[in-house]
Amino acid sequence: MTSDHARDTAAGRADETPAIWPRHRLLYLIKRSYSAAKVALDEMTRAHGMTSSDYTMLSFLRRLEPCSAADLARAQRVTPQAVTQQVAQLKAKGLVTSRESEANRRISLISMTPRGRAGLAEVSAAARRAEEQLMDGLSGEERDLVVRFLIRSVAILERKEPVGNDE
Repeated sequence: MTSDHARDTAAGRADETPAIWPRHRLLYLIKRSYSAAKVALDEMTRAHGMTSSDYTMLSFLRRLEPCSAADLARAQRVTPQAVTQQVAQLKAKGLVTSRESEANRRISLISMTPRGRAGLAEVSAAARRAEEQLMDGLSGEERDLVVRFLIRSVAILERKEPVGNDE
């Protein structure tokens, strides 16, 4: 068995840092990164009386409001029932409100309250600081590469066909 250094030297990369791929399992690292990010986000949101799910819902609502629960469900790729439950919790916390649609009285349009907007802004600022810490020390090109990689990863992994089938 050859060492990584011997393999890199044979490949003409003796002066470069040895390649870390494929020594580290990519999906494992993504899972660990997600878990650590989730814990950090949970701490940020908890400090503002929210959950990370509340924050996610408010983030989508910021772009879509006023909108229906069905609009939010489509945007988040979750069931309308899940959104309805989440909206009820957000209403109880005073973060959102709903009103009857003028165009269709069967549809409730959901909007953030001033308290919801303020909470979203505070958690977003904390999240932005955490993101900056993650990217600290990276060049602009490296930051762009990280973001492009993550966007591409989501697109590939959310495909309906099985991952890993090269047939």
